[in-house]
Amino acid sequence: MIDLGRNYLLAEGFIINTMDALEHETLVAFKEISDKGVYPPAYAVGPFTRRRCPDSDEVKHSCLRWLDNQPGGSVLYVSFGSGGTLSTAQTAELAAGLEASGQRFLWVVHHPNEKDSSAAYLGTAATDADPLSYLPDGFVERMNGTGLLVPLWAPQVEILNHVAVGGFMSHGRWNSTLETVAAGVPMVAWPLYAEQRMNAVMLSSDQVGLALWERPPLGKDGAFVPQEEVAALVRELMEGEKGAAARKKAGHLRDEAEIASAPGGPQDRALTVVAGIVSLHRKSHVV
Repeated sequence: MIDLGRNYLLAEGFIINTMDALEHETLVAFKEISDKGVYPPAYAVGPFTRRRCPDSDEVKHSCLRWLDNQPGGSVLYVSFGSGGTLSTAQTAELAAGLEASGQRFLWVVHHPNEKDSSAAYLGTAATDADPLSYLPDGFVERMNGTGLLVPLWAPQVEILNHVAVGGFMSHGRWNSTLETVAAGVPMVAWPLYAEQRMNAVMLSSDQVGLALWERPPLGKDGAFVPQEEVAALVRELMEGEKGAAARKKAGHLRDEAEIASAPGGPQDRALTVVAGIVSLHRKSHVV
């Protein structure tokens, strides 16, 4: 890691998938140390997010058809990404909390893992069992009409941009963060591993205000979120004053993301500078 840090000094600059409205203070700090010659400049080229997935996916159609029948802004989307994994007990507690909240939800369910919160990401949670079989007895039947349970994967970008979705419970990895920013959807951020705790702190700060976060990372030092807390956070996000404030901020960040990625905007200008640097290097290596 030390060698990697030293090698940063050899670069012409850093390309960062972010925007000023999301990480203003960080980008100001990068500029200050760059102007002093300590580090190369940072170029904020974000937000880059995936726009759409193939129309032929059956799961996608079933998710969106279900959302089409829900009231606007009424559904909480629950997903811990392709790699986030909860324990069996925490999965059951999350299910009970969602039920107790009384809110509509769309939950992408993974197989539980007792030791590794990144098990799905690392492939160590692979099994032929139906992930819905790990949910509490009768939960699937009781939630029929109120919640949609999707095994393993769902088209996140399309879901976040659906008019029925009014909140996102997420592990807070950066791709998911940018996708919810671009969609203008507020979050409950539940970090699991890697950089997610830092993301959660930033997202729930007064400066950003996009997320509600009142917990250490799930699975960290035995951290466990009881169903009562799950229900309270979900209700606050979907119906409470803090949720309304986060929703307003989310809409503002969505507008800023559109401005940043518009032709001639900050993203365009940063990419133009980066392209110029690459072009100069290519010319200098032409014999």
